[in-house]
Amino acid sequence: MINFEFLRPIFYTILLFSFFIMLSSIIKKKSNQASNNNFYIYTFSVFSIVIAGITMFQIGVIADETGNAGDPQSFYLFITIVAINIINILLNLFKKYVFK
Repeated sequence: MINFEFLRPIFYTILLFSFFIMLSSIIKKKSNQASNNNFYIYTFSVFSIVIAGITMFQIGVIADETGNAGDPQSFYLFITIVAINIINILLNLFKKYVFK
């Protein structure tokens, strides 16, 4: 059985940046550039979900071609990335209601 450890750093990097984006969106104060910041956060969140999805798909293709099982740890990392980025989007959509 081959482990797909070479693709895990991609998931870890995306997860790290997503976590920092979430912390910065919670901590940051209101500013004049709020609409720009929200646009960048939305764009990064969608982009990171797409990149993680493509990487997860490639793990599935590699597993299918080699006749091995997929990588469950990468799958859990993918689910965590999707959850954190959805939380990022929701935090920025409802920021004026949540953080007064």
